[in-house]
Amino acid sequence: MSKQNQLQSQSSSRQAPAHMPQLDHLDKQLDRAGKQKRPLVLLVTMPGCGWCDLVKQDYLQHLARDQDKEGVLVFETIQGGPELQRYRITMVPTVLFLGPQGEIAERLIGYGSRDFYGAYLNERIASARKKLV
Repeated sequence: MSKQNQLQSQSSSRQAPAHMPQLDHLDKQLDRAGKQKRPLVLLVTMPGCGWCDLVKQDYLQHLARDQDKEGVLVFETIQGGPELQRYRITMVPTVLFLGPQGEIAERLIGYGSRDFYGAYLNERIASARKKLV
């Protein structure tokens, strides 16, 4: 395979949409999070949101795949659902950190810096875990 074809292949696979578990019954999942003492990490997206796809691919997909090992519950949902109205989401991507009592860590809004996003995400997850102990 030529160098150009390799780069095109890597680029196209990088742009493929990432898949994560879809949220079903928020209150049920919040109850589960509380019982298991694990924060619910919820990515709120919109169809066609490139920044949302980057957050999924670069940060949340591995958490979703290894959520038992990572000690979190990870889901994705589309903005505008009735269960989310109480959180007043105004921008996507937004990552919420939830427990049975609601938001338990500061939300991550947008995708401002690839250099720092992972650190911000880890910081929020650690903060959320402390509130569930």
